[in-house]
Amino acid sequence: MNIIEFLKVPIFQRALIASILAGGTMSLLGIVIVVFNMTTIRFALMHFGLLGGAIGLALGANPLTVAIAAIALASLLFGPLSDRLKLDTGLIGAFFMTGSIAIAFLLFYKAGVPALDVFSLFTGSILTLTSNDLLFICVLALIIVLFYVIFYKEIQLIFYDSDQAEWLGVPTKKIRNALLFLTGLSIGVAMKIVGALLIDALILLSAMSAMRLAKNFKQLILLTSLFGILTTTGGLLFSMVFDFPSGATITLTGVLILLISLLTQK
Repeated sequence: MNIIEFLKVPIFQRALIASILAGGTMSLLGIVIVVFNMTTIRFALMHFGLLGGAIGLALGANPLTVAIAAIALASLLFGPLSDRLKLDTGLIGAFFMTGSIAIAFLLFYKAGVPALDVFSLFTGSILTLTSNDLLFICVLALIIVLFYVIFYKEIQLIFYDSDQAEWLGVPTKKIRNALLFLTGLSIGVAMKIVGALLIDALILLSAMSAMRLAKNFKQLILLTSLFGILTTTGGLLFSMVFDFPSGATITLTGVLILLISLLTQK
């Protein structure tokens, strides 16, 4: 089958739309992770998703739905707890990461939850998206775009100097916590699209590539979005034509774009 024939199939239509929306908008949250040096947060949220999946199986609910809900809850707590305890967000992430994985293994043992069933959540595929999944991605993409448009100047100032932004009256903590929450939701969606182990391809690599080439904040946003679309859409189309796993191909596309940006950086 060629690409035209593939795109006549509803599964691939949903996958293509999701790849454009997710790549173009969720990649913008990778800037948040890089600027605030919150790489630990990714792992903490993934482990919280593991705990949510274990709870879902123990209760007889949909494990992926509970996993995404757990990730959303954790992302809501990171910022406020960091402020209240006066600890770095990365340290709070480490606390969540170790605590959630410990509780998850207790559930595996006490509730008889099959560990392999929970770890299967870490192997998502964009081709398994349902119409409801696509609707959720559309809503989340719209929220991310609107947030960046409405708070463009504030976000730019926070990224440049959060202390100065707070001194100027910008609600720094509220905006940061909102970005953290959106990042958590995006990580939950990324688990479904590429699998938890390949989340960086969807959220982080495009921002890293753009930061090598952008000269200002506007260019950073535009390049991140462009690289995100190229990563997800290019990887998806390549996997369709050559019959490769979609998640792995999307990831390799993101890695290739990052390598090119490193080689062409001035």
